[in-house]
Amino acid sequence: MPPTARPHRDTRTDSSARPIALLDLDDTLTDRAAAFAAWATRFAATHSIPEPWLHETDAAHSGRRRDFFALAKATYDLPGTVEEHYAAFRRRTPQLVPYRPAVNAAVQALAAHGWQLAVVTNGDHDAQHAKLAAARLTDLLPTVVISADHGVRKPDQALFHAALDQLDTSAAPEIWVVGDSLAADIEGGNRAGLRTLWISHGRSHPGGPMPWHTVHDVVEACAWLLAR
Repeated sequence: MPPTARPHRDTRTDSSARPIALLDLDDTLTDRAAAFAAWATRFAATHSIPEPWLHETDAAHSGRRRDFFALAKATYDLPGTVEEHYAAFRRRTPQLVPYRPAVNAAVQALAAHGWQLAVVTNGDHDAQHAKLAAARLTDLLPTVVISADHGVRKPDQALFHAALDQLDTSAAPEIWVVGDSLAADIEGGNRAGLRTLWISHGRSHPGGPMPWHTVHDVVEACAWLLAR
């Protein structure tokens, strides 16, 4: 357990307590893999590219989208420029994020029990808000802090503090960072002196930043926070 832990009060008996959860967006609140799969199905059919190749290349070029499209163009003589395909991908995939009722219900339950919630995400302003809209989370999560709007990216603790500046930390007996990335969410939350909850998606911990607790997905995360 990180040495910067905040004192814990029993929130079940303190009506003034309003704990905070700072929630990651991609692969935590939203299903990036499902959005990519929907895009890949259409892109593969349009350009006669084997769909498994798109998934394998995506895994090998995570975070390097221009390299992904450059390789697709070189391998399959893809028409158009790399920048055109990259721009189209950035416009389309946020719209393909699925609505997951169980996730929305879990987030709503936290809010109903007095939790203060904010989204803290790396990414582009328009794309991240489009994902929230597609997942029908916009109204549930009005406080959204995006790296592009603040000039810093997770794990920089400044992005977490930017979210906390918009919330009532005086009434927060504990503050949690919830996310799937050990490097961005868990390391960043630990650096900021916050409690961290890792969304493992069934992965074993590979080493590196240690979370306070591990759960499988965000629905389980919300249930675990409520049960504390």
